[in-house]
Amino acid sequence: MENYTLKISANSTKAKALIDFLKSLDFIELTKEEHSEIELDTKSVASIEKGLEDLKNNRIHKDQDVRNSIRERILSGS
Repeated sequence: MENYTLKISANSTKAKALIDFLKSLDFIELTKEEHSEIELDTKSVASIEKGLEDLKNNRIHKDQDVRNSIRERILSGS
């Protein structure tokens, strides 16, 4: 027996119709997956909040500046 995974977002009437059709077939077993929210620990939440606050207050670094800084550190051996 071969198993297949088919992901369908049931947000449209066509998708719901397809799901209903698949349910009517006796050789198909459907299981519904519910996506739950991800729980973050206190440290992760604090880190995200700090990042958002930094962004809000324009405490940011340009990507190329960060890359150049890393490159300089590597080349200098620091």
